[in-house]
Amino acid sequence: MNGFQLLESLPSKNFKVVFTTAYNEYAIDAIRFSAFDYLLKPIDVEELQSAIQRFIESKEDFIQQYELLKNVLYNFQMPSSDAFRLALPTSESVYYLLPAEIVRCEAVGNYTRFYTDDNRKILISRTLGEYDELLTPHHFIRTHRSHLVNRNFISHADRDGYIVLKDQTRIELSRRRKDIVLDLLK
Repeated sequence: MNGFQLLESLPSKNFKVVFTTAYNEYAIDAIRFSAFDYLLKPIDVEELQSAIQRFIESKEDFIQQYELLKNVLYNFQMPSSDAFRLALPTSESVYYLLPAEIVRCEAVGNYTRFYTDDNRKILISRTLGEYDELLTPHHFIRTHRSHLVNRNFISHADRDGYIVLKDQTRIELSRRRKDIVLDLLK
């Protein structure tokens, strides 16, 4: 039995999970946003101590953690990367979104605000940089240090240095990223 089968077989799920894995890339992305924590093998003592410290300081409830673990299982069993589902835990709930439903993400200090295609705004206590790495393979472009945009919702780039979305929202386009973004939009 593997670790996922073990998790599914346990009758009570009132605990948090720290995954240990030798996998990287996609597997880590699926785990990173739904598990309490993860450690790459071989285990580094300092990373283990850091995970234990985060657990001691955490205030997440175990019910929400179980919902996030169910999302890890879902993502590992999905037939294609198009079915990847992002779990967004907030203080009141866990929201599940397909990348195609996310219009854009905006940095708000150490938080990220998600804007969806059905006009929801969801504030998450993780940095935009963490989501940049996860969403870039799903057609997202970092247009500015504070903005990550789904290419499918971009209408055009205007002459004033903004990306204009299909709903006419204007998003800053940094001078440093301008050439990269314009090449990706061609």
